[in-house]
Amino acid sequence: MSNQIYIFNPEHDLCVANGDENFVPPRSAVGFAKENVDLSEWLKRPNKQRRQIVPWGWNHALKKRLINEGVDPAALPSEEELQFIRAHSRREFALDVHSRLNCDVHSHLYCRQSQVVAPDYRIVAANVGEIGEFISATGSAVLKSPLSGSGKGIRFVREMLSESDEGWCRRTLAKQGAVIVERRFEIIKECAMLFECHHEGVDFIGYSLFESRNGAYSKNILASNEEIEDIIAGYITRDTLTAVREGLTTILADTLVGHYEGFLGVDQMICQSDSPVFVPVSEINLRMTMGLIARNQYDR
Repeated sequence: MSNQIYIFNPEHDLCVANGDENFVPPRSAVGFAKENVDLSEWLKRPNKQRRQIVPWGWNHALKKRLINEGVDPAALPSEEELQFIRAHSRREFALDVHSRLNCDVHSHLYCRQSQVVAPDYRIVAANVGEIGEFISATGSAVLKSPLSGSGKGIRFVREMLSESDEGWCRRTLAKQGAVIVERRFEIIKECAMLFECHHEGVDFIGYSLFESRNGAYSKNILASNEEIEDIIAGYITRDTLTAVREGLTTILADTLVGHYEGFLGVDQMICQSDSPVFVPVSEINLRMTMGLIARNQYDR
């Protein structure tokens, strides 16, 4: 839609994690958004969204800001939609999708070796004891808060919890009710599948190939969808990649249609174990992503 207004609000994850409509993001996050406002031009792509306003991501703080600026509340997401986005921005949602996908992929590939990591490589821990037991069993782990901004809420632990780690875990458990504990892999490649959810269904719109440092986004590689697929297929079979893409499209449609309208990205990893393995759902971002910007830049 040519009359759509695009908003670049990269502080979105911080606003979702906080949840308060009166939350004021850190000055650095607001400054980054203002300095890079021109990126909103690269958010535009043909889409099936019905709203005139298309932000990086919807949250309570953005809705209140727009209402204060005179936007009709009827043109904005309802309270139910915003609560849905926040609930499904938690990392537990990624675990749930991974579990459902694991069954679909193995069924699709007739239970052959699929090269897909089973969901039990991570747990949702409800207390410090569970966290310690997982780390003892794996030797090296990544701790993640259920909600956090890019590169925030992530800690890397080896062999055992330090006093500082344990304090962080207790604070996160008290505030968010859980800690996600993952086996730490040696990452070979980081990629993502990009989707658009609208009132008719979920469409796959392309791939993203990116790099991060200590859990924080670093950069995207500009390449065609075909080139990125070829790179991924250098480590896992195309049958596996196809099964994951089709499975995610179905699962996301079943969960999101009627509740969420917008773009989303499913972060993935190719990791080194005994041989290269694929983590098909590392994170799910119910918002635009830098991968979408890279996709749009290359495609134009």
